[in-house]
Amino acid sequence: MRFLGGILAACLLTGVAACSGGTPAVAPPPATSTPPSSTVSKPKTTAPTFTPAASPASVTAACPFLSAEEIMQALTQVLTGGSTEQDPVQTGVGKAYSCDYGKGLTGSLFVATDSSTPARFLSRSEKDCADVVPMPGIGEGAMHCETKDAGTQIAVAKHSHGQLRTATLFVRSEGRADSYTTLAKLLADRL
Repeated sequence: MRFLGGILAACLLTGVAACSGGTPAVAPPPATSTPPSSTVSKPKTTAPTFTPAASPASVTAACPFLSAEEIMQALTQVLTGGSTEQDPVQTGVGKAYSCDYGKGLTGSLFVATDSSTPARFLSRSEKDCADVVPMPGIGEGAMHCETKDAGTQIAVAKHSHGQLRTATLFVRSEGRADSYTTLAKLLADRL
């Protein structure tokens, strides 16, 4: 046992002597941006991966109006799959731009311009709904409801840039009424 202790002491003294002076035999490693583990590091921040639309002059896509992360935050659920802009669809009142979230399994957003009124848009939106819940004070008209086969529908209408703009979001995850209000307000602010 004393023999092992002596070898250990000799190794430690050799290491200390090697570190205390002389020129190093090996060049020091290149500097890295990662601080040594003995220092306190600042919390890491990441740049947002989504920049919301600030009421664009013209509607040319749906995904810029709402991110998958915002849906997850509002619904307080973890959802996967991101968002993907789909080909525009032709509706009875014009072209609607479409965005799928989670490959369409999480939800879908349709953004369009409409030649009618907010009341008519909401009336058309309600036709497949059960238990329509109006959301006063959001845009010029907003509501949410449960649909027969597409989950929860959130519909918002607002005049912006000289035209009536509409957004219809279908989410297939259950949320609370306040989460639907949050999503409707985000959409109304960006239309």
